[in-house]
Amino acid sequence: MADVVTVEVWNPSYQHSEVDLSALPEVYRSIPESASIGLTLADTEDDCVIVTVEPEFSTVTMLRDRTFYNLQISDDSDEAVILVGDGEIIWPKGCLLPRPMGVRVLLEAEDREAVWARYTWVEQ
Repeated sequence: MADVVTVEVWNPSYQHSEVDLSALPEVYRSIPESASIGLTLADTEDDCVIVTVEPEFSTVTMLRDRTFYNLQISDDSDEAVILVGDGEIIWPKGCLLPRPMGVRVLLEAEDREAVWARYTWVEQ
């Protein structure tokens, strides 16, 4: 079975769709850079990869062994208040990624073990 990505877009109204992982690059290119995007791959109780893409950054979270982990690119443990979709959350600055990185990681996430080994993850 193909990997399905749930796509949520706030631009400014809410839109929801599901696409095959292979179609994600085309769908992503069609969404304005000013939009807020939520992407979830394999949304199950034990396994998922969640990506948020905002105009200035992206984030990646992986559910593994019933624990959520954030992809980390620096040791900066200070927190930032960020707007994701239609709400504010607090997020570690070291886990704020360049905007294009979130989708790139999601496209690699068909092989969860390789993504887990390739990047640095910190428990939420």
